[in-house]
Amino acid sequence: MRKILTVIRKEYLERVRSKAFIIGTLIGPALMGLIVIGPAMLADVAEDQARTVAVVDATGEVADLLAASLLEFGDDHVALRVLACGAGEACIDELKALVRTEEVDAGVVFPADFFEDPRATFYNASVGSAVLRSESLVPAVDRVLREERFRREGVDTSRQEYLLARAAWDSLMLTEKAEESQNAGVGIIGGIVMVMIIYFMVLVYGQQNLTVVIEEKSSRMVEVLLASLRPEQLMFGKVMGIGLAALTQVAVWTAAGLLVSAQGIAVAGATINLSLFGPWLWINFLLFYFLGYFLYASLFAGIGAMCNSIQDAQQFSGPLTMGLVLPIMLMAVVIKAPDQMLATVLSIVPFFSPILMFMRISVSNPPLWQVLLSWALLVATIWWANQAAGKLFRAGILLYGASPTWASLARALRG
Repeated sequence: MRKILTVIRKEYLERVRSKAFIIGTLIGPALMGLIVIGPAMLADVAEDQARTVAVVDATGEVADLLAASLLEFGDDHVALRVLACGAGEACIDELKALVRTEEVDAGVVFPADFFEDPRATFYNASVGSAVLRSESLVPAVDRVLREERFRREGVDTSRQEYLLARAAWDSLMLTEKAEESQNAGVGIIGGIVMVMIIYFMVLVYGQQNLTVVIEEKSSRMVEVLLASLRPEQLMFGKVMGIGLAALTQVAVWTAAGLLVSAQGIAVAGATINLSLFGPWLWINFLLFYFLGYFLYASLFAGIGAMCNSIQDAQQFSGPLTMGLVLPIMLMAVVIKAPDQMLATVLSIVPFFSPILMFMRISVSNPPLWQVLLSWALLVATIWWANQAAGKLFRAGILLYGASPTWASLARALRG
């Protein structure tokens, strides 16, 4: 046991004392914020690009009403260019020519009976202009249509406001002790941030095990270590030491997040305060981080023992990495319907559960038995992974020269 602790201590101190670890610990939260929160913040402060829309208005009324509606919606970056050429085919051809030559960003044609049969034709030459239609023109035109129909029916302004009123919602999360105000964005954004931490830390530090084993194997340092330790002990010591270094980094980031969020962080209209996340979420964060790390780190270390270079390891580590990439791609399924059968089954799969089950816990309240089952299956899979990695370690740690193949990997696992 003392020898294993020595390996753990060596791997841990070697990392936490390195400049790369210190720099990564300091700039990690900033990079994570840029990746997860940055786009939302930039969207809030970015100025809208000026757009010009050519309009053929056969009604003679829509264009002026639309211009006023755009201003009321705050879309002052959208300018209307009303074509004074009538409403015939020649005028529409002129509009199309303006769009094709990019003199205008888009064009809209309103027929004479638009208020009776509200159908408009939109012309564009790029995807960006289609976004302009959905985000600016559609709500503004809908408002023009409603207000003009109300005017024609003699509905006064106060009556319009009454008919168009929307319900106000107060969202309360029920806990065992109290009712707490809840913002859905907090759970989703917070869950995504924590999932990305799990993903990056498991991937980066898991692959570090592969790299370290290959380097020590190439330098023959591993032969010296194996004179005092069994391969399984050496592998466990390396996995544990590197894992504790990763946990130290996560702990520093979490402490920094708690300090910064003491007053709340406003992102895209949602206030994030890490102290709002209950102990159940933090317990699962630590558990899924550790279990996910041990699962992938053990397999990465076993693959590293079979390989002589990073290039050799790429063909084997790629499929293993997909076990982390796929659940990131499937997160939308969990966020949209966290309690449906597909999300439930995917979140229990051991290679996916560190990300998908934790995401389910962040956005909903999955039954306790499902969470416990995911823990149990992860622990069982880790035991299997350690057995497999031990076989790979024993078979490959002293092999030099020949590049490994899938067949040699299979023989080592059968041994």
